Amino acid sequence: MTTPPGDDSAVIQRRLLGVGLRASQVSPADTARDVSLRQTAGGTDLDVVEGIDALGQDLAIALTTLQGTDFCNITFGFAGVGPLATQTSPVLAREALRAAVAALVAADPRVRQVTGVTVDVPGDAPSSRRLAISVTFEAISGDPTTIAAGGMASGAPFGELSNG
Repeated sequence: MTTPPGDDSAVIQRRLLGVGLRASQVSPADTARDVSLRQTAGGTDLDVVEGIDALGQDLAIALTTLQGTDFCNITFGFAGVGPLATQTSPVLAREALRAAVAALVAADPRVRQVTGVTVDVPGDAPSSRRLAISVTFEAISGDPTTIAAGGMASGAPFGELSNG
């Protein structure tokens, strides 16, 4: 697809939402990630992710990192495990999880607003320990985006993005 002359939307999105190294999921059965490589005319190089995909990747990594475990930034990560472990009511545990996901996403300066967070039990198992989490937000670039935080918990691909 070619960009029409004078359309700087990709440049603007890249400046607003950033660029980073692509950290692809190692296995669908795990949340581990590793740096990806790409083939170029000059040989092999590090693969990059930019714009809304960079934001989505960063949030997916933050949601799978326990808060306080990154020794370079102890405030980075997800604080939702504590309420899940200590809350005895399943309804309150889900609400605490919803609030923790919303707080993590809203704390990113590239997010204008969080418009929705859903925490559902997949299938017909109300007592299941599996939760399907989805967060919808608007980036500062104006892009509406949904991240399906599935992975090991629901069997869905973790950090799957849906724009629009």
